Amino acid sequence: MTLDRQVRDAHAAWLQIRNWESAKIVALLESIAEALDSAKSELVPVAMEETNLPEARLTGEVGRTTGQLRLMARAVEDRTYLDITIDYADASLTPPRPDLRLKTTSLGVVGVFGASNFPFAFGVAGGDTAAALAAGCAVVIKVNPGHPRVSRMVGEIMIAAALKAGAPAGLISLVEDFDSGLALVEHPLTAAIAFTGSTHGGRALFDVANRRENPIPFYGELGGLNPVFVTRAAASDKAKETAEGFLGSITMGAGQFCTKPGFLIVDGASAINTELSTLVSVAPAQKLLNSNIVKSHDKNRDEIAQVPGMRLIAQNSDGGDTNVSVYTISGKDFLAAGESARREVFGPTAVVVDCSDSAELLKVAESFSGTLTSGIHATESDPMDLSLLISHLERISGRIVWNQWPTGLAVTWAMHHGGPYPASTNPLFTSVGAKAILRFRRPVTYQNFPQRYLSPVLQDGSAELNGARINGK
Repeated sequence: MTLDRQVRDAHAAWLQIRNWESAKIVALLESIAEALDSAKSELVPVAMEETNLPEARLTGEVGRTTGQLRLMARAVEDRTYLDITIDYADASLTPPRPDLRLKTTSLGVVGVFGASNFPFAFGVAGGDTAAALAAGCAVVIKVNPGHPRVSRMVGEIMIAAALKAGAPAGLISLVEDFDSGLALVEHPLTAAIAFTGSTHGGRALFDVANRRENPIPFYGELGGLNPVFVTRAAASDKAKETAEGFLGSITMGAGQFCTKPGFLIVDGASAINTELSTLVSVAPAQKLLNSNIVKSHDKNRDEIAQVPGMRLIAQNSDGGDTNVSVYTISGKDFLAAGESARREVFGPTAVVVDCSDSAELLKVAESFSGTLTSGIHATESDPMDLSLLISHLERISGRIVWNQWPTGLAVTWAMHHGGPYPASTNPLFTSVGAKAILRFRRPVTYQNFPQRYLSPVLQDGSAELNGARINGK
């Protein structure tokens, strides 16, 4: 089947489900979740072969994936995503106010580009797909080349489960080759794109989406440097604990999480660096997802090692796999190096920036731009006034973590996974959590409509109006 035919079939399917009652959308999401849970024992071994990820990690990831689908079902039941708002007519105002009723509506066909590092949670059945389906959209999913076999299996399971739940054919479909992915972004019936991956690849597709005759929303989650800042008091009181936590965070998933803290910025790092030199040297070797990611990691690691003033703290023995490497650089040299020092290394490599005082730490903080997460490690009664640091991190971060590490994401209502560019292409929205559904809905206001032509949720007496924003009457 051609890409054009797939998108047209998806569009036709969307026209059939766009006004489905919430119970039918909930049943669709629950059906897919149950089918994936039932197929876990078949899916995990194939994913292990394709990604080098361990069984326990992938088994847990299937659970996270089905949990995301079920959270979206709860979001649909909650109905706040409809954003129902009523302004009743009021002739006493100047000028007189007409009857205005607002709710959101689904966008249409969403193109989803899955990630390499999470074959389930950010793959074919991942959060973007779950959110788009919950929003009442159809999906055409570009399979990541890092795990094509398990992606096809997941797609087949999803399609069968959707049909079982009464969904029309074409609601969910997959494409695999590069040209089809590009054509998906360009197709006139594609209404939005969701992308998780590299800054380079995401930006290229973002530009294509904006060059269209009718530009469309492009929700790209592109990663981040995720700097973590440590005050002098915390570095002194908790050097070993901080070093252990940092190493654990940068090696979780072999450093292949978009929330990996690439930089630890410390006011006086000598004690932490001493601890790291011992810990890193005996750390287990890491196995990356595939040979292309190994090449990219080694290239970026070797380039950051050449930054003037950069010094290797420690590197473990490779054991036939990828080294864990931690470097250090002074705050002064880091600032002088500029962009060459601030780069994302996807894999188990990170940098400790050793600042001479809190003023230099703040200057280093101000050199960072948009990032998914940032963090602060400090004591409860820390002598450093953290207000300026927090203020800057609010400007550049989607999530700020206190005395913990950013790796790992809670899939909840309050999670925001995004941030100013280059972390994401639209910092107003999250790609993880219940509010991810908002990306695939848009508001429509109905002015002075007769009751019988209004959507049932906007009609007088509708149960949906309980808790809605209502002005007048």
